[in-house]
Order: sequence, then structure tokens, then C-alpha cells
Amino acid sequence: MNQKIGRTGLKNIALFITLLSATILASGARASALPSSTLKTDSAIVKSTQTQIAQANLNDYAGNWAEPFIKVLIDKNIVVGYPDGTFKPDQPVTRAEFAALLNKAFELQPIRESRAFRDVPANYWAAAVIDKAYRSGFLAGYPNQTFGPDRNIIRIESLVSLANGSKLQPDGSPDRVDELFADAAQVPSYGRNALLAATQKCVSVSVSYPVNKNYDPNRIATRADVAASIHQVLVAAGRLPALASDNPAQKYVVNCATVAKISEQDLLNRTSIGTVPEVTAAAVRKPVNAPATGITTPSAFGANWGDLFVGAGYQSNLPAAIAPPGDGNSTVYGAGIGLGDARNFVGLEASYTAAGTTVADRGGVNFKLHKLLGENVAIAAGWENAIRNGYTDANDPKDTYYGVVTGILPLGETSNFTASVGAGNGRFRTFDDLTADNNTTNIFGGLGLRLSENIAVAADYNGRNFSVSLPLTVKLGDSVGLQVTPALLDVAGDQNTGPKSRFAIGGGIGVHF
Repeated sequence: MNQKIGRTGLKNIALFITLLSATILASGARASALPSSTLKTDSAIVKSTQTQIAQANLNDYAGNWAEPFIKVLIDKNIVVGYPDGTFKPDQPVTRAEFAALLNKAFELQPIRESRAFRDVPANYWAAAVIDKAYRSGFLAGYPNQTFGPDRNIIRIESLVSLANGSKLQPDGSPDRVDELFADAAQVPSYGRNALLAATQKCVSVSVSYPVNKNYDPNRIATRADVAASIHQVLVAAGRLPALASDNPAQKYVVNCATVAKISEQDLLNRTSIGTVPEVTAAAVRKPVNAPATGITTPSAFGANWGDLFVGAGYQSNLPAAIAPPGDGNSTVYGAGIGLGDARNFVGLEASYTAAGTTVADRGGVNFKLHKLLGENVAIAAGWENAIRNGYTDANDPKDTYYGVVTGILPLGETSNFTASVGAGNGRFRTFDDLTADNNTTNIFGGLGLRLSENIAVAADYNGRNFSVSLPLTVKLGDSVGLQVTPALLDVAGDQNTGPKSRFAIGGGIGVHF
């Protein structure tokens, strides 16, 4: 068998075992390990300037019913006051101001494309924060392509926004709202599910509730109202501690006056409207949307600006005719970065893979240009071995060009189905074309099923043979994830030596800054 197969074929596949695992991890780090509207941690929140720190001295909210909620948010620099040293707790909140408060309180991650609103010009003071709040799913516009930035937001609208952005789901029929509030008949149909879900998660806050059991859904929301609701969303997500059970303000949190003292079992049954899920960060996370793909073919999803990844790969028992010098095993290393933004324009992933005793022995620089079409479909074009290092033989790896499209079908909160199809030359050629060094183009593809945030199964076809793999993902921090992918290569048998599958494993760490 011609040795050029070993130099251009399976060795090149081994080079990309590491890239595939780490690339999927880097591109999906926030999707698979983090919610779309990830709530800021204390360490991120407390990055304040001296001016912002001075806001903690605001005192015009002293004695206000929402003082305990406001004080916590100001101390954590989650909300700030005005330059004149006031907070103005009773001032109405416009939709533009509400968008600004959301941007301050949450790390808004986009889940959809921007929308051009006729009444929000590019030079409008809140244009950027309105765009982020819309793309994150917290806020929506009106059917006539307007946003209404200067309209005062009413209480039920602000609550629906927080429930939608935080992915709060009700337990039971929206008719249960009637059992909770005396003015339930005034709650518009679009807000009943949100109000029920928010109440079950201890997010519903009303200054009228202790007096007359009213929620006041259609009253204009004040800065105090909004601050109290944001505080409770952060509590539900585990980012802030709940107010003490003896705090007078607890009475304004509907059905949660004793939340700080009840046991875990009591928490599951704390209201009169039925079983309530445990309040954790999972209550405010988006469905997992990370692709589940194989180990020998690329995905159309890629790394964006702020994504870094490193990894390594190994495959054993290459057939003698195509094995590299040595014992027939191959070890590779890789690292890469993301540039651009595939959602708003186009992303560029640049990586370096190396094979040999050290990273500097032999390697190649690779590029992938990728674009998101919506949230669950991506297209990409790649150039592998665009720049080569340490290769001297004429038969060493040559350029590989490919195009690929990948789609994701969400199946639930933590599961999805992924399918990819593409075409390329180089390492995607058939076994015969590799042997004859024919520069032909071949079809490749893969299927994947994500069973949970941590486990997926995948199968792919690289133009010559099939592989099956088990991607395993572990969250190591708010922006760091680890993926390890054991696999069996050539499961259909080797065309030279007869049926013989081989073991491979790839792993990588992805970080998003």
C-alpha cells in the first residue's frame, strides 16, 4: 500500500480529533454549560468605578417599602442611581430604562437576531441596550415594527419580560392565578403563565399584596417594583441570598414569607397551588443547544471572539500500510481561537494542530469561516493545513478544503438532535483516491444525539469509513468546559487488512472570556 495514504489520510484525521472536540466545546461553551441569560456572579458585578461605588450612599429610598431589595442591589452594584445621588424609587420606568436595567443586572446572551425598530434610531441613547435585551429574549417589540422606548412599562409587562428571559415555567394551569390574587381577573391572558411561574419561584412582588391580595398587574412599574423583582430573580437563581424570614419586606414576596427558614422538602410544597420545583439556577437557564457531533468530521459551528481552546488526541493500531513511523499509534495536539461573531456577521476560527514528540515537530494552521442562520443552523467553509510547519516530504499533508452545514433540532431542556453534511477534498477523499493521490471531492456527514448536558452519542462518515463516539462534557466554571470523546474508528472494517476497528480519544478545554 502506498505510504502517501499514511501521510495524507488517517494521520490527518488524528490531527483533527483534538480540534473537533475542543472546537465544539469552545463554540458551545455558553450553550452547553451556561444559560443564555447567564446571571452575573458577584465577582463580575463588583467591577465598579469610584463613581459607581459612590452610588451605594444613595439614601432617598430609605423607608421605601422596597428598601431591603434596593439596598442589596446597590451594594452589589447591580443597579445604580442618578448622578445627583438619588435613586428615585417611585419614578415610573420606561421600556428603554427597563432595557438598561436588564443590561446592568444580567449578562444578556443573544438567542435570536437583531430587529430594526422604527422608533429606535441608531443614535438613540438606549439603542444598544434595547438591542441586547431584545436579542436575549427578555424584551419584544410590537407588531408594527416599533418598540415604544418612551412608553412607561406596566408591572405585568416587566414580569413577563423577566419570566421569558429567565425561562421560568409554570407548574399547572394558568387558572391557578385566580387562587393567588384578588385582582386576577385584571391579569391579561399573555401574562397569566408568567405570573404563575414567577409566583411559584418566589419572584412575584407586590406592595399591595399584604393589604388586599392584589398584584396590580396594569399599574405602571416603578423603579422600586423593578428592583424588587430583579432581586428575587437573582435569589431564585442562587446568585443572591433570600431576605431573612423576619425581614418586613418578605411580606411583599407573594407566598414566600418564610422561604429563608423552610427545609428542602418544605420547599417542594411551599404554596397552596401544588408541587413547586426546587429553586435553583436551572430555573432560569435556556435549553441546552450545543451540537453533538462525531470525531472525524467538522461541524459548521465554530469558535467566536472570546473563545479559546486547547486539546490533544490519540488513535491506536493504524494498519501497517498506512501507519506513521514507529509503533502504529498517533498522538496529536492542538489549540485555537475564535475571531468575529457568527451570529451578527461571520465568525473565523483559527487553529494549529501538531503531530510528533513535541508540538513544534510538525503541524498545520487551519481556518474555518462560519455563519449562524438563526439559532440552530450554521454553515461553514474550512481550509485545513493552510500553513504547514516541519513537513518536507512531497507526500506530506496537502491542503484540504471543505464546506459543511449543521442543524440542531431541540428535543427538550437538555437534549437535541444534530445532523451535518458536507463535501471536501484532501482527507475526505475515498480510500482509492487517497492511494492514487487523486484530488477529488467526496461527501461526508454525521449524526448526533445529545442525551443530557453531559452525555451525547454520535456517528460520522469521513468519506472512507464510519466512526462512533461518546462526547462527554463537564462544566468546570461559569465560562470553562471540558469535553472528552472516546471513539471507535473504521467500524466498517479496514479496506486493506480486513475488518478491524480502532480506538481513538480526543479531549479539549474551551474557555470563553
